Amino acid sequence: MSQVELKLDRINRKLSVLGDIEKDLEKIVEKEDKELNKVQQEEAYIEKTLVKLGNYTIKRSHLMELARGTAGAFLGVGLGTALGLSVNLAHKLPWINIFGILIFVFLLVGLLIYKNDKSYIHESRSSTLGYVTSKVLILYTISLVVLFAGLILFDDFPGWNLLLIKALLVGSYPAMASAAAFSLK
Repeated sequence: MSQVELKLDRINRKLSVLGDIEKDLEKIVEKEDKELNKVQQEEAYIEKTLVKLGNYTIKRSHLMELARGTAGAFLGVGLGTALGLSVNLAHKLPWINIFGILIFVFLLVGLLIYKNDKSYIHESRSSTLGYVTSKVLILYTISLVVLFAGLILFDDFPGWNLLLIKALLVGSYPAMASAAAFSLK
C-alpha cells in the first residue's frame, strides 16, 4: 500500500468513528428532546388553571405552594413547641426584641425568595420588591394561621390576651423559616 492509500484508510476509519459518534449524539439529543417534552407537559399540568376569581387566577402551582408552606409552617410550629419557644419566650422578650427578630426573619426569607425566584422575577418583569413582599406576606399569613392552630393543638394556648399576640409573633419565627424552606423549590 502506498502512503496515500494508508492516509486515506486512516481518514476513512476516523470518519467511521466520527459517524458513530454523530449517531450517538443524535440518540442523546432525541432522548433529551423527549425528556424536555415530558417536563413541558408536566409544567403545563401544574400551571393548569383551577379557579378564576375576577382578575386573579388560582393555579395548581399556587395550591402546591400553599400545601408546602403549610406543611413547613406546621413543622416549624412543632419544633418551636417542642423547644418551648413561643409562649415561654413571649413571657421573657420585650417588644423591641420581638419586632427586631421579626424584621430579621422577614429580610432573611425575602432574600431566600429573591435568590430562588430571581430568574422568574426578571422573566415576568414583575416588580422585585412587590413580588418578594407578597410572597413573604403570604408565607407569614400561612405561618400565623398554622401557629394559632398549633397553639391549640399542642395545648399551649395562652388565652385571649396580649400574651397571645406576643406568642404568635415569637412562634412565627420557626414557622416562617420552615414554611419558606418548604415552599422554595
